[in-house]
Amino acid sequence: MTDLFATFLGGVTLLNRIITTGILITAFALVIYIGLYNWRSQIARAFAVLLVCVISTYLGDLLAQLSTPPVVDWLRFQWVGIALMPAAALHLSDTLLRATGDTSPIRRNAVKASYITGAIIFLLAAFTNLLAAPGTIQQTFTHLIPGLLFYGFSLYYFSCVGWAAYNVVESRRRSLTSTSKRRMTYFTLSFPAPMLGIFPYLMAVGWPAFLPLIIAWLIILIVNLAVGAAITLMGYTVAYYGASAPDRVIKRRLIKYLIRGPILAALVITALVLSSRIEKWIGLPGDFIGLIGTATIILLTQLFIVTLQPTMDRLIAGEDAGEVKYLQQFSERLMTTSDLRQFMENILAALCDLLRARTAFIMRIVDTNPPPAPMGASTETGTPADEPVLVSIGNVEISAQPGAVRMALLQRSSNGKSAESGTVSGTNGTTGAPASLAASSDASPGTAHTTFEIEHDFILWDGYWLIPLRARDSGEVLGVIGLVARASEPDLTDEERQGVAVLVTQTARALEDSLKQQRAFEALERIIPEADDMQRHIAETRNPAAPTVADFELAPEGYDDFTHMVRDALSQYWGGPKLANSPLIKLRIVTDAMEANNGNATKALRAVLTQAIERLKPDGARSLTATEWLLYNILDLKILRSQRVRDVARQLVMSESDLYRKQRAAFEEVARIVLQMEREARSRPDKPIEKAAEGTEEIRE
Repeated sequence: MTDLFATFLGGVTLLNRIITTGILITAFALVIYIGLYNWRSQIARAFAVLLVCVISTYLGDLLAQLSTPPVVDWLRFQWVGIALMPAAALHLSDTLLRATGDTSPIRRNAVKASYITGAIIFLLAAFTNLLAAPGTIQQTFTHLIPGLLFYGFSLYYFSCVGWAAYNVVESRRRSLTSTSKRRMTYFTLSFPAPMLGIFPYLMAVGWPAFLPLIIAWLIILIVNLAVGAAITLMGYTVAYYGASAPDRVIKRRLIKYLIRGPILAALVITALVLSSRIEKWIGLPGDFIGLIGTATIILLTQLFIVTLQPTMDRLIAGEDAGEVKYLQQFSERLMTTSDLRQFMENILAALCDLLRARTAFIMRIVDTNPPPAPMGASTETGTPADEPVLVSIGNVEISAQPGAVRMALLQRSSNGKSAESGTVSGTNGTTGAPASLAASSDASPGTAHTTFEIEHDFILWDGYWLIPLRARDSGEVLGVIGLVARASEPDLTDEERQGVAVLVTQTARALEDSLKQQRAFEALERIIPEADDMQRHIAETRNPAAPTVADFELAPEGYDDFTHMVRDALSQYWGGPKLANSPLIKLRIVTDAMEANNGNATKALRAVLTQAIERLKPDGARSLTATEWLLYNILDLKILRSQRVRDVARQLVMSESDLYRKQRAAFEEVARIVLQMEREARSRPDKPIEKAAEGTEEIRE
């Protein structure tokens, strides 16, 4: 019976050490998480200080237990957290109340005073015996002995904790939205556990000798479990403050982080600790068991995440599960440019094998000279691609440009079909115009043509057999497959006809899908900057009280009102309500510019913005990579020339995210120059602004 009791006590003691290690890992992981995602929030930073107090306290306790023989001096290290915990609790509760709009100079000064007091208390505990005298080991419990000032410190400790708890309750009471009230309820219930759990009770009371040790260890185990659950729940609540992401994304990110971080680490440590204990049971080396157990846990954890992540995401989304499922399918089924290129290469290889052709290519037919976008429109929404995608096998020598291939297709459609021979002949070998066109089964351009009619759909051009690739619904020609002609006329066998029909259909479908996805990507390019602003507003309105009007202010963080107006005007530079109705029209420089722009205020404002951008232009030859040209190049390519973000980033050799950051700096510079121009105009009231409308229209053309 005694052996059984000792085994049970040893198991509880070991489990307590594992839980203590888990608390340390979880607290440290939450500090890292806050540093990555929530550092802008005062609430999150105050919570990080509280976590540091928990870490130092539990680390000192664990080191004291693991040292052989037990070294009670490690317990003095605990006082980093014990001494500063009252200040951290007051600090955290004060930030919560200030988030609800309740500011108090007395409370702010009390927080500062408590930090100073905490530092003094730690010095007294570390270097004197006034708070904690040299320790003792009482029935396997290692603890210090209370000093002269310990009970005074205890009164100070619980007074601060009580005040902080009252502030947290008051913060919950002042919460107005249902979401903030629910989260503050979680926070209020978990808030007392860390403060009450780390206080050194054994210094005050010890442990009565007549009570079994198992009771004490069970109490400690329950307290540690409560502290671990409390800091996790508090971390969940704090994770929403200062994070620029939707609640669904924050919840998913935090859960995955906890599984891959502290939970996985705790399981690995548990496996390593238990391996040494079960070594004698199965007769294998403990190191071997630990390595096998660790590897198994890591692999199973990753399998769990990968397998259940879609289901977990939908559970987290709740009523938005349908939309989340659609987003998951969209991201998984997107076909990138590399995917399309690889698929096309495989099709060409199959065609070459089928038709015994040495050379083949697939070209996307696009309008290489799109018309200027109308006022108020952006060229980003026009042509899906600026250049054809050319995938080839063999030595492809195409003397003509894609425009010539397009001319061949159009001429073939305009010629109609020949009932007798099925071909219309012509000669123009030097210019790359079509030499011979096969008859078409559709009578006019624009008629839906969704079937492939083998020889009737071949075009003989410049030594190639061309096969149009048509959209399924409209019949629009999206691209063309070209193979080096093996004969003067198509001479396919039945087997070749069937194979070519299958491959052409798959190619056309893939090309059509890629163009649709390209438009989706272009839409994302326009949506992402606005989404970034919206996520910032979401983060700013996550407070326990009702959001204020200032929380919904539209200017990006760090922008003043004038920069915001300039940014809006530049975002619709070629026309739109943000340009036509901009308050900048009231500027003196715009009024002066109206005379040179036929009294049109919108054109005058565009001329002013153009001149401001031109003032950013450095001297000397233009460079797309020089640092001094960066801001001007961004504004010229993105605003004046209306190029797509992806193309501008490629030309300037930078990532799209970096381009958006630099674009923000460019807007600020334009705003500064416009203000300078306004001051110059007011100092010289009789001197109008330079005429810039003509240059603007030249750029537009």
